[in-house]
Parts: sequence; structure tokens; C-alpha cells
Amino acid sequence: MLRDLANAKKMNEALTEILVFVLAILISTFVLRFAWNKSLVKHITVLKPINTFLDAFILSLAIAVVRGV
Repeated sequence: MLRDLANAKKMNEALTEILVFVLAILISTFVLRFAWNKSLVKHITVLKPINTFLDAFILSLAIAVVRGV
């Protein structure tokens, strides 16, 4: 992501990269909250449900950073 943003020649390309990143984070936030609450919490007893989208967003952002996007 950052490599593509740094290599962008035009402002349109940079804006597209930023929008794709934000869209990917938002989609992963919804999927993460659903998967976390419906599956992981039931099977791993030390996990607690995610109650707000802000918590899911922060967790999704942290996973993206650790993954190296």
C-alpha cells in the first residue's frame, strides 16, 4: 500500500490508493466484527464480544498494520 502510494505519479493515482485502503479497512471491519462475535467468541472462552464498530475498526487497523499492508 505505502509503496504504491509512494510510486504514484499523479494525484489521481494517490487518491485511488488511499480510497482503496480505506475501503478495504471498512469492509474488513464489518467482516471482522461478524466473525469475531459469531464464531471466535463462542469457541475461544477468553475473548469478549466486540460491542462497537470503533473497537472493530481499531482491531481491523491493527491487523492490517501487523500484516504489513
